[in-house]
Amino acid sequence: MKFRTILDGDLEKVDALFQECLKDLLKREGFDGDGDLWAEEVARLNKTARKSLADQANRFFVAEKENELLGTIALQTPGHMLNTMVQVEPGAMEIACVYVHPAHQRSGIGRFLFQQACRELKAIGKQKFYLDAGFTSSQQYWLAKLGQPNRLLEDYWGQGNPHMVWIKKVD
Repeated sequence: MKFRTILDGDLEKVDALFQECLKDLLKREGFDGDGDLWAEEVARLNKTARKSLADQANRFFVAEKENELLGTIALQTPGHMLNTMVQVEPGAMEIACVYVHPAHQRSGIGRFLFQQACRELKAIGKQKFYLDAGFTSSQQYWLAKLGQPNRLLEDYWGQGNPHMVWIKKVD
């Protein structure tokens, strides 16, 4: 499996990956009838991918095997949402846009993407990262990988639906 920076020629494949991932995610989360949420999230993710092509501060990566894009991950300047939840240190990076194609989940690709992202953080001299999750399945994954969040925003997405934020040192 190959880990690399996104290229202009990847944008259509990345869009298709986001569409599949979000269709699956929203179905599992009970939002499968919410086409607006699906469209907004796909558009937001595509915007992040495109932004990274022109902005060196925001880096977007793909996991690829035999010319098939299997997953994505981004290192970016923490966005407005994260900045409203925690006091972000100047110059800090956020790990974001972690998506693995539904047909390839639970095969180590997420772990591979995360490990490679941490290597990239080290390579650019970052010692800490921020990561947040609002979807239950994403929260379960990151709880298992990173432990308890540093910040738990109870009922952020409605009663019984928190948002979680992790602030971790790069290992």
